[in-house]
Amino acid sequence: MRSAVLFAAIFGLAVAAPPLRAGNIEGLEALSSHLLSGGPGKDGIPAMTNPLFVGPPEVSYVAEEDLVLGVVVDGEARAYPENLGWWHEIINDRIGDRSIAVTLCPLTGTGLVFNATDQDGSQIEFGVSGLLINSNLVMYDRRDGNTLYPQMIYTGISGSYKDQQLELLPVVETTWAMWRRMYPDTRVAQFGTGLDRYTERQRSNYGSVGLYLTYPYGAYRTDHGDLFLFADATATPDLSVLRAKEVVLGVCLEGRAKAYPFRDLPDGAVVNDLVGSTPLVVIFDRASQTAIPYSRALAGQTLSFYAVDPEGTMPVEFRDVETGSRWNMLGEAIAGPLEGQRLEQLPAYNSMWFAWDTYRRGTEIWAGEGVIDAPPTTAVEEAGSVPVPTRFSLDQNYPNPFNPTTQIEYDLPARGLVRLAVYTVLGQQVRTLVDSAREAGRYQQAWDGLDGDGNPVASGTYLYRLEMPELGLSQTRSLTLLR
Repeated sequence: MRSAVLFAAIFGLAVAAPPLRAGNIEGLEALSSHLLSGGPGKDGIPAMTNPLFVGPPEVSYVAEEDLVLGVVVDGEARAYPENLGWWHEIINDRIGDRSIAVTLCPLTGTGLVFNATDQDGSQIEFGVSGLLINSNLVMYDRRDGNTLYPQMIYTGISGSYKDQQLELLPVVETTWAMWRRMYPDTRVAQFGTGLDRYTERQRSNYGSVGLYLTYPYGAYRTDHGDLFLFADATATPDLSVLRAKEVVLGVCLEGRAKAYPFRDLPDGAVVNDLVGSTPLVVIFDRASQTAIPYSRALAGQTLSFYAVDPEGTMPVEFRDVETGSRWNMLGEAIAGPLEGQRLEQLPAYNSMWFAWDTYRRGTEIWAGEGVIDAPPTTAVEEAGSVPVPTRFSLDQNYPNPFNPTTQIEYDLPARGLVRLAVYTVLGQQVRTLVDSAREAGRYQQAWDGLDGDGNPVASGTYLYRLEMPELGLSQTRSLTLLR
């Protein structure tokens, strides 16, 4: 059933939703001409504001497999069930001195969280405008009542805050069962609270718990032919790449966009990648449909990761090549030299493919790169497990050519100071990968194509050189980077 018909029945609105016409948007000025009614008028779908929260034992309105939007603010974990988002689309919330806006567009499958703390520390509230662009929720700013923000680009296209972009915050979209495993002490937005802006009629309609916990759009999520758009052929998404409702993790950094299709990510995947100049790792659990991007930059170095069999309560764990530290799904190092360190979660969100491609035309699509299949050796092998190397050797990197990460293996016949560095063909140093003492043994080191300042280097041929200066040993090979 179309959303306009449902909302008309529930909120007493006699409206008809015209077919949405989406254009090949270029610039914010063009967006206003694509605004169309989604059915209910302004605040016809009332946002929740500052709902009460309960602990996991008090949650009876969310099933184990139901999706939630999870956030952590100043160490406090909160879950916002998507079955509330289906009917409210926006939840304005305040956590301590910070305010956030949790937004969900059911028609594009996009759950985004924004910083809603004004410059003076007050709470910025957002409401549902009743308008759509490219089937996507358009929010309005209650400070002036006129500024409109298409959710997926979260930039004002009208009003007092035109051209101002909201700050996108990290969010984890996952099942209620998985979020509870990740954060056992989480608080959960309570059903039936934060409804101060409802009319009396809307409050009475809200009384049926069973009604409001039911997905309101029938088979919409799985019917790839059920779209509210595209009269303009130039704006039609590329459905030869993915089906319309395929879910992707969408990452947009430094003006570069990349989509990671859930259907292509292996279960338990740990993907090393580079978007713009930002090195990131994407972890994925299929059962809970959880994809989380973290920065690979930590304490002045760029880490590379590979999946390992989990030992804890969460289904995905991984190690870094550089130190051998073990990490969990929270981005926490739980063992090894980096124990206690935490990776930065990057802001991103899940989306139906048709919506992502319409707003992020020309997006790059992940094609399987950046997965290290075999656990590499990062330190000397256990005594007796393999013979100690009898010679000093530097192997050819693999893969070669490469993008974005390659592995370099080498043998050390004795203990000593080891230096491994990358140079241009003219001998200019690009990056020092190793500069420390090592025991005799076989080692592997990753290079992610970044220089010593964390900037991506250009495509081309480079040299990598292994030295044990105290022993007078050195060896050099070449490698090729293809962007």
